[in-house]
Amino acid sequence: MQSYRQRPYAFLRRNIRWVLPCFCLSVLPTAAFSEAALPFQENAEHENADSKAFSGRHHHRGYHGHEQSDQQQSDHEGRHHDHHGRRNMSDDDSLSIRDLIVEADRPKATTDGSNSYAVKGVTIGKRIQRLEDIPQSVSVMTKQQMLDQNLNTVNDALNQVPGVTVNNYGDGTSGFMSRGYGMNTQFDSIPSFGGTSFAQQFDLSIYDRIETIRGPDGIFQGGGSPGGVINMVHKRPLSKFHVETGGSVGSWNNLHGYFDVTGPLNKSGTINGRIVMAGTSQDYYYKPGHDQRWTGYGAIDFHFDYKTTLTLTAAGQKNKTTRFMGLPRASDGSDLNLPVSSYVGASWNKSQSPMYELSADFERHLGKGWQVRLAGRHRYTNSSQVYSLVSKINTKTMKGNFSLYNAVDKERYDDVDLYVTGPVHLFNRKHIFLVGANYSYNLERDGSASATYSKYPQLTNQDIFNPVLPESLLSGDLTTYYREPSVQKGLYASAQIEVIKPVQILLGGRLSSYTYKLKNLIAGTPTKTQQHVGNHLTPYAGVVWHMTKNLTSYFSYTDIFSPQGGYTESGDRIKPLQGQQMEAGIKGAWFHEKLHASFAAYRIMQHNLARATQDGRMDCGPSQTSTCYEAAGLVRSQGFDAEIIGQPMKGLDINFGYTYNDNRLMKAVSSSVPVGSRYTSNTPAHLFKLWTHYRFALGKSSDKNILSFGGGLNAQTSTFGTTRTVTQPGYIIGSAQIGYQLSPKFEISVTVNNLSDTRYYSRLGNVNYYNYYGTPRSFMFSVHNSF
Repeated sequence: MQSYRQRPYAFLRRNIRWVLPCFCLSVLPTAAFSEAALPFQENAEHENADSKAFSGRHHHRGYHGHEQSDQQQSDHEGRHHDHHGRRNMSDDDSLSIRDLIVEADRPKATTDGSNSYAVKGVTIGKRIQRLEDIPQSVSVMTKQQMLDQNLNTVNDALNQVPGVTVNNYGDGTSGFMSRGYGMNTQFDSIPSFGGTSFAQQFDLSIYDRIETIRGPDGIFQGGGSPGGVINMVHKRPLSKFHVETGGSVGSWNNLHGYFDVTGPLNKSGTINGRIVMAGTSQDYYYKPGHDQRWTGYGAIDFHFDYKTTLTLTAAGQKNKTTRFMGLPRASDGSDLNLPVSSYVGASWNKSQSPMYELSADFERHLGKGWQVRLAGRHRYTNSSQVYSLVSKINTKTMKGNFSLYNAVDKERYDDVDLYVTGPVHLFNRKHIFLVGANYSYNLERDGSASATYSKYPQLTNQDIFNPVLPESLLSGDLTTYYREPSVQKGLYASAQIEVIKPVQILLGGRLSSYTYKLKNLIAGTPTKTQQHVGNHLTPYAGVVWHMTKNLTSYFSYTDIFSPQGGYTESGDRIKPLQGQQMEAGIKGAWFHEKLHASFAAYRIMQHNLARATQDGRMDCGPSQTSTCYEAAGLVRSQGFDAEIIGQPMKGLDINFGYTYNDNRLMKAVSSSVPVGSRYTSNTPAHLFKLWTHYRFALGKSSDKNILSFGGGLNAQTSTFGTTRTVTQPGYIIGSAQIGYQLSPKFEISVTVNNLSDTRYYSRLGNVNYYNYYGTPRSFMFSVHNSF
C-alpha cells in the first residue's frame, strides 16, 4: 500500500478508466440541456409548515439554529423583513425575541412534522446542505417513514435504508455495514469512536431522523471505516405546545409505547423544552428469549437572541436482554434445518447495558452568513453479560461441549467538535468555507472470566437444546481486566468553490492523530502505547455540476485511514488500513423537491484490512479471549446503487433502493482465501429494498377518515458467514399494512411482516454459533395519537 500512499495520483490513473465512463453516462442524457441550466438557488423553496396548526400528521416545526441554511442566516441580518410579508422591526419596537424566532425561516433538515419521506437538507456534513450538493451517496430515514412502518428500534430503521446491511449479535446489538465495510458513527454531526456496532441503542422515538452516507467521510469523521457514516439526529424542542403518544402490540408479547411532549417553557418563548419517554417489553420467537428496556430523553433550547442558541440534552436507558449466541451448522457448514424456534444455551443467559448520554450544543451567528458551533457529547455504558456457547458439537447426536462466560465492559465516550463556516464573495461568485477541529476520547475497561469444558467435565456431552449448565461454575472474580484509553484529534477544512453558476468544486482535508494505550489492571502492569498514528493527512476532492434545474452530476475522490483494534495470532495489533474511493453519480429532485432519485458508481481500494481467521479462533489479544484477525492484503470493493424516495403523486410515498456490490480479495497476505474470491461475509452482491405507502382521501377533507395501505419487499442474493462453508441462498421478504385515520389526531394500523413466513438467516457465523434465523411471520397493531 505504500506505493499508493506515496503516489496518490497513481490510484487515480489506475482507476479513472473505470469510474469516468459512469460519470460520462450520467452526463450525456442531459448534456443537450446544459445551456439552459438554471443558476443554482440555495433556497429554492421556503418552508411554510409553521403556518399550519398541528393536525394529524402535519406537525409544527420548531426553531433550532444548527439546522438553518447559510442564506437563511443572511436573511436575518437586516432589521427589515423580506417580501413575504414580514413586519418591519422599526414599526414595532416591542417585537419580542419569540416573534423573531417564530417568524424566522424554519430548519430545512428537520423531519419531525414534515409529513414526507424526502428531505430538503442534511447536516451530516456539518452545515446544512441539499442532497444534490454532496458528491456522495446520502440517504435519510425520516420521522414520517418511521411512523408509517411502525419502526421502534435503530436496527429496524437501518434495515430499511438502501445499501445498509444489519447483522444481528443476539443480545439486542447489531453490526451495520455498507459497500462491504463497517459504518462509523456520528451523533448530531459529532463524530464518535463508537455507539452503533456491538452497542445497545436508544429507542428510536428520541431521534428526528437517521442520516447515512455510503462511502468514507474522512474529513469530518477522521479515522474510520470506508463503509460510511450513520448520523443519529436527536429530536429538538418545538416552539409550540404539542403532545404525541403511541403504542403497539405484536406477536410474542411485543409491547411498545412512547410519550412525547414539547413546547415553550416561558411566556416569551425563548426557552423551549421536550421530554420523550419510551418502554419496550417483548419475547422472541425462541424461548427463553426476552428483551425489556426503558428510555428517557430530555432537551431544552435557550434562545438568548435570534442569533444565539444553546441546546442541552440528556438521555438514559436500562435494559435486560437474553444473550443468545445463535445456532450451530453441520461440520461441513450445511444447514441443519432446525426449527425456527430453536434455542441453544443456558436459560440464565442475559445481557444488561445501562447507559446515559449528555450533550451541549452552542451556536452563534456572526453576521453575513457566518456562524460558529461548539458541541460536546458524553456517553457512558456499563455492560455485563453472563452466557454460554457451544465450543464443540456432534450434529448427529446433537450433543456438545459448552463454555461459560462472565464479561463486563464499561465504556466512556467524550467528543467535542468546534467549527466556523460561512460564505466569501469573490469574482461575483459565492464560495463557502469551513474550518474546524474535534477531539474524541474513549475509555474502555473490559474483563472476563470463563468456565471451559476442559476444566469442568460436567460441561461436556450436553444436549444442546436442554443442557444442564450450572451458573455457579462462573466465579464472580474476573481473571482478566484491562484499561484501554483511545484518543483521536484532528484539524479539518473544506471549501465549496463556485467556478461558474452551475458548477462547484469541493476541496478539503484533515490532519489526524490517534493513540491507543493498554494497561493490565489484574497484573498491575504499566500503561503501554499499543498503537499510534500521527499527523495523518486525509484529502478530499469533488465536483458538482447542476446540469438543469432538476438534475445534478458529480464526481468525488476520498482518501481514508482507520486504526484497527484486532490482534493477530502472533499477538500483534493489525496495522491501520489505508485506501481510496472514487465515486461518480447523478442526482435529481422533482415536484418541489418532494421526490428524489440518485444513481452512483463507486470503487474502493483497501489495503491491510483485518479479517477474522478462517479457523474461528477466539484466543487472541491480551485476555486470550478475543477473535483472531489477519491482514487480507489488497481488497477491492466496487459497484453501484440507485435510490428513489419521496412522493411521486399525492398520497403516495415510496422508498426504493437497489445496491450492487462486488468486493474481492485482490492480493492475499497470509490468507487462505483465494485471490479473486468474494471478501466480506454477510454482504450480498445484490440488495433490494422497497416500501410504499398510499393514503386515500375518502371524505371531502383529506384531514380525516383516511384509509391507507402499505407494503414492502426486502430481497438479497446469497451470502456466506465468518466460515466460508456456511452459506445460504438468496431470499425475499414481504410486508403489508392497512391503516385508518379515525380523526385528524388519531390513527390505527395493522402490519404483517414476513408475509410468506420465509425461513432464512438474518446473519451467518461459523459451524458452532452466530447463525440467527430471521423473524418469522409476525403481526403488529399500532396506535398513534397527537394533540
